[in-house]
Amino acid sequence: MWQLAIAHDFRLPGDDPPVHAYPAATLRFDDSGWLRAFRDDTGGVSWDLPVGHAGNDGLIAWGRWGHGRTGGDGRHGNQDITGGEGVRNAIYYVAGVPVEKTPGSAARYSILGGQVTPTAGEGGMAATTFLENGALDVDFPAGRATLKLAITVPSGRYELTAQDLRVVNGRFVTAPDSRLVVTGVLCFAGCTARLEGFLAGPQGERAGLAYHIDIEALTEDMNGVVAWRRD
Repeated sequence: MWQLAIAHDFRLPGDDPPVHAYPAATLRFDDSGWLRAFRDDTGGVSWDLPVGHAGNDGLIAWGRWGHGRTGGDGRHGNQDITGGEGVRNAIYYVAGVPVEKTPGSAARYSILGGQVTPTAGEGGMAATTFLENGALDVDFPAGRATLKLAITVPSGRYELTAQDLRVVNGRFVTAPDSRLVVTGVLCFAGCTARLEGFLAGPQGERAGLAYHIDIEALTEDMNGVVAWRRD
């Protein structure tokens, strides 16, 4: 049983914003540890083509489905996600073993995987963007978390900061007093963010986040996932 969060570049009716978190369920991985199938809120979603920018350490897994057509009868199944410059599409996933017991003190997490390319105009499996750095701090006794991400994409550099995220039953929750701030070269017209994520591993050794950054000045937005390792 693994929990899952995804982000995707394409838009579907009634499926906005394009980040989702799903409770622990049986996922299908191949012999290399790459995700091949999951269930979304309406049915199954599968993938038989190469998985890009992927990793799996036994507690958390991440990757990118970047071209071709998904299978299955779920909301995200039977979708053509082939992309090219300006019309690219992809599904990004991060999956983790459910947490059993969280630490009793504060902890910091550093990036384990997330060079899964966030996208803002480039296509397919191209790796022309860069997740520069990030930090995730969780105050377990207070049930709160702080996140920082720095991402460079073709239009420039952006920073996402999230303050006072709630940590509830091993999941990251954006509460009314949480502050998500995005700054960057094209944020003069406005930038907003959406996050979904979870703690993973028996003792909360890992964390996974999926993010969507809406850049009002661009027709394409940034989407991606990050896998974290507790320091």
